[in-house]
Amino acid sequence: MPKYILNDKLDIEPLISARNFLKKALQEAKTELEIAGTIQAFEICYELAWKTCRKILSLRGTHVYTSKEVFRIAGLEGLIPNAEPWFDYVEKRNITVHEYYEKIMEEVYPILPQFLKNLDILIKNLKKL
Repeated sequence: MPKYILNDKLDIEPLISARNFLKKALQEAKTELEIAGTIQAFEICYELAWKTCRKILSLRGTHVYTSKEVFRIAGLEGLIPNAEPWFDYVEKRNITVHEYYEKIMEEVYPILPQFLKNLDILIKNLKKL
């Protein structure tokens, strides 16, 4: 597997590996415990995605500090085609930190297939840099 390092400064392999794990988890999750693990894989992918975008924007001279602002500018700069879904992922990530388990299962797990599709687009665009 090729190693993806952007401008000798940013290794996106951890993001790719986390994405692969999330995809496998989504395909195989059947029990409550497996679903909980899949949600945790989402959390990891989300954190890596926004921090990778923030680093790229920083390398380009744009310094932003909140995830919503990072995704807004990432949309403007073509890293993602549309920031709106990512704003929803920000909210879903916040749910995983602040809400009770049943609400997490109800609100977060159903959006994971679409999150994976959007993450794939981001990774594809990152590989072009």
